[in-house]
Amino acid sequence: MDIQALKLDLVAKILKTEKSSLLIHIAKLLEKENDQDWWDQLPEEVQQSIRDGIEDASKGRTYSHDQVVREAKQKYGF
Repeated sequence: MDIQALKLDLVAKILKTEKSSLLIHIAKLLEKENDQDWWDQLPEEVQQSIRDGIEDASKGRTYSHDQVVREAKQKYGF
């Protein structure tokens, strides 16, 4: 069965059913399918920044929490 025939068969079955629970389940399933991945909704600059951060972390180019706090205290005097 090709995709168009499958679609028509499903539509026919949906139209014939009186089971609201089945229709709700189908609706939820289709909603999930149509939800976009949050990653795809991020601007390209943000995606690239995240990729860069992952690369930095994998290469050990990171700062510990203590280092960041120490540098902030020195720079801002708190």
